[in-house]
Amino acid sequence: MSNQKTTECLLWSLKGALYLILLTPLLVSPKYLFPFITTKTIYFRLLVELAVLLYITLVMIAPEFKPKMTKLSWAVVAFGLIIFITGITGVDFYKTFWGTIERGEGFLTISHLITYFLLLTWVLKSNKEWFNYLTAAVGVGVLVDFYALLQQAGVKHFFLFGRIIHPGESRLSATIGNAAFLGAYTLANFFLSLLLFLKRKHLAWKIAFTSAIILNFYVLFQTRTRGALLAWLIVSVLLSLFYALKSPNKLKKYVAIGILFLIIATSFTIWLNKESNWVQKNHTLKRLVSISRHDITTESRLLAWDTSWKGWKDRFLLGYGWENYNIAFNKYFHAEIFKDAGSQLWFDRAHNTIFDVAVATGIFGLICYLAIFGLALYYLFKNLKTDFDLSVILIALLVAHFLQNIFVFDVLASYIILFMTFALANFSAMQKKNQSNQEVNLNTKKEFNVLTFSIALIIILFAAYIFNIKPAQANRKSVKALIAANSNQEKQAVKFFQEAIEMKTYQTPEIRQKLVDNIILYNKTKNGLTKAEVYKNFKIGIEAIKDNIREHPLDVQNYLYLMAVLNKAGAYDAKYYDEVIKWGEKALVLSPTRPQIYFEMGQARVSQRKFEQGIEYFKKGVELNPKTMESHWNLMAAYIIAGKDKEAEKEYNLMKKNGYNFDNSQNLNRLYNIYLAAGRSDKMVKILEKLVALEPSGRNYARLAAGYKIIGELEKAKTAVKKAVELDPSLSAEAKKFLKELPTE
Repeated sequence: MSNQKTTECLLWSLKGALYLILLTPLLVSPKYLFPFITTKTIYFRLLVELAVLLYITLVMIAPEFKPKMTKLSWAVVAFGLIIFITGITGVDFYKTFWGTIERGEGFLTISHLITYFLLLTWVLKSNKEWFNYLTAAVGVGVLVDFYALLQQAGVKHFFLFGRIIHPGESRLSATIGNAAFLGAYTLANFFLSLLLFLKRKHLAWKIAFTSAIILNFYVLFQTRTRGALLAWLIVSVLLSLFYALKSPNKLKKYVAIGILFLIIATSFTIWLNKESNWVQKNHTLKRLVSISRHDITTESRLLAWDTSWKGWKDRFLLGYGWENYNIAFNKYFHAEIFKDAGSQLWFDRAHNTIFDVAVATGIFGLICYLAIFGLALYYLFKNLKTDFDLSVILIALLVAHFLQNIFVFDVLASYIILFMTFALANFSAMQKKNQSNQEVNLNTKKEFNVLTFSIALIIILFAAYIFNIKPAQANRKSVKALIAANSNQEKQAVKFFQEAIEMKTYQTPEIRQKLVDNIILYNKTKNGLTKAEVYKNFKIGIEAIKDNIREHPLDVQNYLYLMAVLNKAGAYDAKYYDEVIKWGEKALVLSPTRPQIYFEMGQARVSQRKFEQGIEYFKKGVELNPKTMESHWNLMAAYIIAGKDKEAEKEYNLMKKNGYNFDNSQNLNRLYNIYLAAGRSDKMVKILEKLVALEPSGRNYARLAAGYKIIGELEKAKTAVKKAVELDPSLSAEAKKFLKELPTE
């Protein structure tokens, strides 16, 4: 094969890998832990590694593709180096380098994103190549939007995607897996679609990109993501105003003026009618007009930002290290964030990219991050006279992305578009400087270096296995464990988890946590285990999470995992209750304002029947945030088990006065379990009477019959068990046995 043919083949292969990277946002697989993250991360990193091998080979025979750096390129590389260095000086370099399964980030993925940016800069050398690449990116965005529409329509299976995974809430999330992240992704695709609408001249393209613009905005609106929508609104107003004042094209000026007035008129109409039915019945509009510093989402964000500022001041110059935000968050945890059992308590991001970068990499990292945006915008402003539309739309995209990131953070899907936009800004600067918009000479002759290629191949293959393939195998093994647990095969589940842990990948810490989650939920004799096996599994879980603490001693989440599993194991070996207190004291040093630590310690003492000490711990949890009814619930439960009825009633009345609903099935069942633990049969029966009135199921009547039997109400027990069989005939055999065992009058 001639040198030219070889070069062309390598170049097309390299471009093919770069195009395949654009498919990343579409990938979802339930075969992995965190199915919306893991598949994308592994796929992206493997393709970047393949692209690097192809690029090295290409450069060896076609030196015209050798790296060319700009100030923006150096700034992006410098940011990666700062992440690496501040990881070494930070609190946990392991997490900085590898990241977590849940986020799929860390220096490992960031370095791949930087490499992706550089490859785009060095490989795509003409406007045609860039517009084709952007067209493919928008095409993928349209497919993501289509997936969102299938979610909205309630479609369960579609041939192109297979099973459609539906969000747990009505907000669309598509293949991105989260409404806020989908909002950021569609926001960027909106501006890319607009750019291509302006740059592509053929009518068919105009129609296609008009459709993409409308579709992206519709999906963005349906995500109900306030940060992204406000960023779109602000930037659209500024963009229209800029076109009206500066566009060299008169038609575009007039269109911009019309759009500007339309946006302003629509916004004012919505705001002036914010209390009207048509606004209040629209979920997105209602969220937008109800923005207040006192709503739950905004309040939790503000508290997280306050925590971030306190943490940043501790390590102002070099930060805590990438992926270590949670250490600062736990140290300055705001107890006000804990409102109920469903509160999000484990922030690993500030939900504000400025604070995320500052806390992780200190002032040096923040300056470098801002410099990247600043240089990209500078290049684009300089390019206004050369290509007005491209420069203005990309400026709008970057500003909108930056604004919405005040309220959220990037994931791989939005990172890919962001780094692609940086690379395009870089191209605009290099194009102007080098006039590189000409065809590249592919006939340059240079000798192929087999040794260099062989070394590169070995390194890439080794990296692919260690960074991606082996972790993916451990991840899938963990999913097999979860499937076994859900099928009541607890022994097999623990075995699979242990095998995944023994693979010693960067995913091990989170797999250990999944093991402990599983043991807390399913490690019971009713799941086919003997008492000896249950006790053995508890010891396995305890040792696994202690390994996490040894490796990551500043992460308080591991301490709470350990305390929770020790409290469960205490039913089989009482010595574990004292261990809860020991580890709780250590956890309080790391996070002194976290109520859950006190609750676990209180539970241990109550289980030891050291009621006064246990109640004191629960009181301390309440004192951290007296407004949280969940804390009062825990204290009330402690009073009930301790037999302190007056104190329990006081807590009950306080909660009821503050609007707590005791009369739903969930809370009635919780009360039932508390009185069951306290051995208060009289109270159990009263709760079950309320429960059967609310949910007249066979199971509830069967429980009520058992309660009546305990308190000696035999006729009521007979009536209740007959009702249970009537509602659920499968209980017939148990009912006959129950009636035979009833004592005679």
